[in-house]
Amino acid sequence: MKSKYLWIMLLSMALLSCKKFLDVKPKGLVIPEKMIDYERLLNSREMTGTFPVNILRFTDDFYDGSFGELDASPDANGYYWRRQLTVDEKNDPDVWGPLYNRIYHANVIINGVLKSTDAPEAEKKRVYGEALVHRATYYLDLLTVFAKAYNPASAATDPGMPMPVGTDVTGKAPARSSVKETLESMITDLKAAAEVLPLTNINSTRINKYVAYGVLSRVYLYIADFTNAEKYTELALEAPHTFLDYNNYGSTYEVPPYELSPEVLWYRMGVDAEGPDYMLYSDDLKTYFNANDLRFEFLTAISNAGLQRGGFLTFYNFGITFPELYLTKAELLARKGKTADAMALINTIRKNRFNIPDPGLTAANPEDALQKVLAERRREMAYSGMRWFDMKRLDQEGRIPEIKRVNKETGKVEAILAPHSPNYTFEIPIRVLKFNPGMVKNHP
Repeated sequence: MKSKYLWIMLLSMALLSCKKFLDVKPKGLVIPEKMIDYERLLNSREMTGTFPVNILRFTDDFYDGSFGELDASPDANGYYWRRQLTVDEKNDPDVWGPLYNRIYHANVIINGVLKSTDAPEAEKKRVYGEALVHRATYYLDLLTVFAKAYNPASAATDPGMPMPVGTDVTGKAPARSSVKETLESMITDLKAAAEVLPLTNINSTRINKYVAYGVLSRVYLYIADFTNAEKYTELALEAPHTFLDYNNYGSTYEVPPYELSPEVLWYRMGVDAEGPDYMLYSDDLKTYFNANDLRFEFLTAISNAGLQRGGFLTFYNFGITFPELYLTKAELLARKGKTADAMALINTIRKNRFNIPDPGLTAANPEDALQKVLAERRREMAYSGMRWFDMKRLDQEGRIPEIKRVNKETGKVEAILAPHSPNYTFEIPIRVLKFNPGMVKNHP
């Protein structure tokens, strides 16, 4: 029975959140029967609010002086890169729990929607494709937290994620796939989704063909498959889009919310509508901005504790934006030695972000261009949910320096994340290991 606990643990939240509009069948399974049920599930908070915000606290963008060394909360454990995020086995495991809850919801759709009889085939395939993209996105998040960074030499043996495909919560918890197997499954699903998804959907929280391409762009960037990353970035950029010129707005209160922004391809909110409000900028992140950068003015606020993240009057977006895709394309161009083209792309973004005409950046060579693109990526995408993703992949290239958590009052170094540190990988949660003792650990 203990090996079954992974699914049973995940089901509790699923039933509580879905029973408002879905019948709970005798065995306790959530089984939609009509297209409207699947549509409601895709529109529910369980499928629109999916990003685990604690991932933001792992990064070098974030500073918090309120954590004490004895603080054992998931927030503090993530901030100090302790191996376990959630040490209280009675609590839902941070990051792991919310994401596997959403994987359960995606599997409900994937396993059932094509069998529904009250909708055209194209509609059923569209909903099916959306669920495939959701599930792949959740596995990408999980890989960045609970698995080693992709290394082609060891990916076939490095433990990846358990990948349940059914909705029978009484079944045995699956073993961990390898990192390679996890990624291959995600890529297969994303390509299958792109085949059946439409070019547009009802709103930006819902997924279309271009979103599938955008997630493929991220996956291939993560594994340093730059040829395929370029292919799918270009496909995603075929979607209609424009940039917001921040000079056209008097304040952050006037900027269009994320769900209406022409810069947003996919609007993905945080779990429980969380966001980075009140999260402080690290001293390092502050150095990336100057006084003329409207991103600093519009997206920050001054508090007693220091400079913190502010934002537009809406729930934060952790999905895919067109500036991200431009930055990915610029990075790939720089890596190919196309220095001028890479600079032209990031200058397209910068001209819309400064309160005086920006002269634009130039680069002396491809390496200089790459460094400037990555710096612009850090500015533009601060607190977007992608910094840990970037830190993990760029650490493989030796591009992330040693990071220290320093107590500003005492000057004490409270934690260090060294290059290539094993602490880039958090341990499988205690609660999961307790009920699945055969599951492979990250830190034996």
